[in-house]
Amino acid sequence: MASKKERDARLDQLEQDVTKWADAETKRLNDQLALSKRILEGREVTTAPVTAVSSLLVDEINNFLTG
Repeated sequence: MASKKERDARLDQLEQDVTKWADAETKRLNDQLALSKRILEGREVTTAPVTAVSSLLVDEINNFLTG
């Protein structure tokens, strides 16, 4: 059976490993969040021309059909 000193050493190592993993995972998630926000902001910029063209197209079709 392991001594108290050995168990404490393993627990300390486990704590360090978990902290290291949690820090890396938090960084990864924050990086993913930042990337997702940049993608979303980029999509908002590109949807403006699509909305304007759609509105123009609807107006032109309406004018064509109503004479």
